Amino acid sequence: MQETPRKGTSKEAAVSEVMGVVLLTGIVIIMLSALSTTVFSMEGPDDVPHTNVQEIMDISEDTIYLKNSGGEPVSTENLRIIVNINDRKYEYPSSKIYESLGNSSLWKMGDTIKINSMDTWGINLRNNDKVELFLVDAPSNELIQKSTLTCELQKKPDLSLCFTPMGDITDTSISGKNNKGYGDNWQVHHPDGHDNPNKEIKEEEENRNCTTYYPPLGGKINTSIYQELDFGIKPTAHGIRPGDTFCNATLTIIYYTHDASYTSFKLKFYDTTDEHGNGEWKYHKEDLPEHNSDFEPETINLTDYINTPADLANFKVRIEAARGDTQANSEKGVMIDYIGLLLERASNEKE
Repeated sequence: MQETPRKGTSKEAAVSEVMGVVLLTGIVIIMLSALSTTVFSMEGPDDVPHTNVQEIMDISEDTIYLKNSGGEPVSTENLRIIVNINDRKYEYPSSKIYESLGNSSLWKMGDTIKINSMDTWGINLRNNDKVELFLVDAPSNELIQKSTLTCELQKKPDLSLCFTPMGDITDTSISGKNNKGYGDNWQVHHPDGHDNPNKEIKEEEENRNCTTYYPPLGGKINTSIYQELDFGIKPTAHGIRPGDTFCNATLTIIYYTHDASYTSFKLKFYDTTDEHGNGEWKYHKEDLPEHNSDFEPETINLTDYINTPADLANFKVRIEAARGDTQANSEKGVMIDYIGLLLERASNEKE
């Protein structure tokens, strides 16, 4: 007996498929609605200031300078300054930022924030310290700028430097009196008990702010009678690191000797033999020439002797001379108007 198919079965199956599609579509619509509600209810990102900051680190003063050199003003209340020194984190508080800007609530273009690490954190900045700077926008916690700070000579390793005496000037040709010397602006001194200089020489000394060394008579150098100029150089304060070497060290002296009565006129310099500053005094191989008509410069190449930071840290010079005449005359002193050491770092140290 042949069975006739039931027509209702296929119709019911079709209805079930349609209902399934409708339900799935409804679920998708509900999920999309919920997602769109969540997305559009979220706030947009905070406006992070776009500012160009110039950083300078001066280890001689333990100070970091931050200059706003362009871009948007930054609210001091919203600014965080974080400094990592040798992987230790330090933060410069917003109250200090406010004070550094002269009690201004905005860090505007041209304004400089000055951070003294010693006063703020008790940290002495050294030449080989690893120093990283992070400027952060506090509301968004987004980074404004990140920098690695270095000294001036590390930024420009081919930079040449010029040093003038910053330590004592010891003159044993008069009365053992010491005088502070600062480059070409030295203190004028006239020794007690010595013949007074004539008016012309005295006026010349005062106009030029020079020092005067009075050589002994008799034609021979007395090594206990000299003028010593201590340069008092701190290499790390100028960005010079341990291990650095120099390709040029040239000493320039501007002086006046008045006449031709000198039998000997020598430059002596201190040459170190180890890193602890131990060494010996050495003479420059040639006598210095007399400058009888006016103040004139002489240059002496000391590159063979000044080639390490220890040499530089202990550098000082002496002037020793002798006159052939036998009559004391204060006009015949050696007047030194300027002395300076030009230094250039060796090419194999350039980065």
